Amino acid sequence: MKKLNESVRYKFVIDFDGTISINDSTTMLAETYIPELHQAYLSDIRQKKISVRTYIKEQLEAIRISKEEFICTLQENMLIDLSFKNFLIKEWDFVIVSAGTCQNVYYSLKGEGMSIPNERVISNQLIFADGKMTVEHPQLFYDQENGVDKAKVIRSYQKQGYQVIFIGDSISDFEGSKAADIVYAKKGQQLSDYLNKQGLPFIEYQDFNEIIEHVQTYIATLR
Repeated sequence: MKKLNESVRYKFVIDFDGTISINDSTTMLAETYIPELHQAYLSDIRQKKISVRTYIKEQLEAIRISKEEFICTLQENMLIDLSFKNFLIKEWDFVIVSAGTCQNVYYSLKGEGMSIPNERVISNQLIFADGKMTVEHPQLFYDQENGVDKAKVIRSYQKQGYQVIFIGDSISDFEGSKAADIVYAKKGQQLSDYLNKQGLPFIEYQDFNEIIEHVQTYIATLR
């Protein structure tokens, strides 16, 4: 990777599940509350019979728990890559874009003492009412396959003059990775395998400390 132009503004667009978190929040919730139904959905998505959007929306909406139980379960069971704290300390310009829900992101990170402002997360909204959870997709960035169109998010920042640095790991990151200017793909995961097969450029990483070190080598100032 060549040294980047320091006069350019950079925006990090970061996936959540499997990237900032180690486990997947929707999968964890489904395994906890609807284990038998979850096995059917897990089989279907592995066989590519259903979309990521369907996997997330239908399982979350099948769970019957209060908002308080939802928050407690996330904070007790989500595993976060704690090197993300070191990324936050840098105060670089970023947004988290997740195929899950804003609430999955907020409460999982809050459980590890990381408070993320609302404007830093683009995802689906989880609505709690009448003992049920309903997933509402973001109108501006809706995508039939993944629920959230990460490529569209990236292009919207590029139109504002940003060079976009994308960080991801899985299927829902494929299209976003093709739109970004620079891509970090988690080692040994679906995104790195996909980019290798496509012959597309990317930087492989294991945690955010590696990303920080690599970025600081090539970008002296992130505006």
